[in-house]
Amino acid sequence: MKITSVVPTLILSIFFSFVTLQTFAQNNDFIKENISNALFKGNYFSFYLSPYISQKGKCINQTGSYPLSASISSGIEAGGNYFINFNENYSLITGAHAGFSGRNFKLFISGSDFNPNLANDINFKGRLTKDFDLYLSAPVWIEKRWVKKNNSMWNIDAGINLRFDPNEAFYIYDYNGVDVNGQYVPVLYMDGPVTNNKKPWINYNIGGGYSLFLSNYNFLRINLIANLSATKIVNFDYTIDVSGKPQSTGTYSSNLSYFGLSINYILTGTNKRLLKFYKGLAEYKRK
Repeated sequence: MKITSVVPTLILSIFFSFVTLQTFAQNNDFIKENISNALFKGNYFSFYLSPYISQKGKCINQTGSYPLSASISSGIEAGGNYFINFNENYSLITGAHAGFSGRNFKLFISGSDFNPNLANDINFKGRLTKDFDLYLSAPVWIEKRWVKKNNSMWNIDAGINLRFDPNEAFYIYDYNGVDVNGQYVPVLYMDGPVTNNKKPWINYNIGGGYSLFLSNYNFLRINLIANLSATKIVNFDYTIDVSGKPQSTGTYSSNLSYFGLSINYILTGTNKRLLKFYKGLAEYKRK
């Protein structure tokens, strides 16, 4: 086939497709009549982002007078979700996410508690000791929706997250102080694994929120979300030494649970389905 015959045909095809699309976009009556049928006819894909507050580490003091403590920290999870729509009210949601869960520890000991005294107090604040633990996550959630007249909706999601730690890391924390004579003094030693023995584990998820129906027939969703786990992924032992005092010992653990927001930009594919319906109707009327 000659190129000279292909180019005009291609130009005409693009032109008529553009005209059809413009005519369809201007036909508000057709859209109003068919939007509810097209909106939940197929499945959705969404871009997912969840900034959250991670649960503080659990510190258990076993011996001594100087316990370790912790505070809440921050984390973030991102990825993609796939919505398998059963109807306008129910969906199964699956996906693939990656996240960084923050954790920290805190310790304050007055320099005058040491013998000889330290030049400065021991003051390990949470923001100075913060670490992040990487994980991969695969959600499997059931969603219930309440659709409003303008196609915006309220929703509740509940289900599980299958998680996996790809790092399987071992951490060592070794902190010293300096006494008034300029000598280094051991204060805190903590070590242990961040792992589930190379096995996945299950977190439980519940959330809910509101989806705003946009002019391009997609949704912008904001949810409150809680993610709960009974599996301790972080398992540390610690010792705290204050010269002239009995040694303090204890454990530090974390299960990477969190509470936060999730933001979804949901691609519905409704534009394509409406255009397909419109072309089919136009073809039927021509016959």
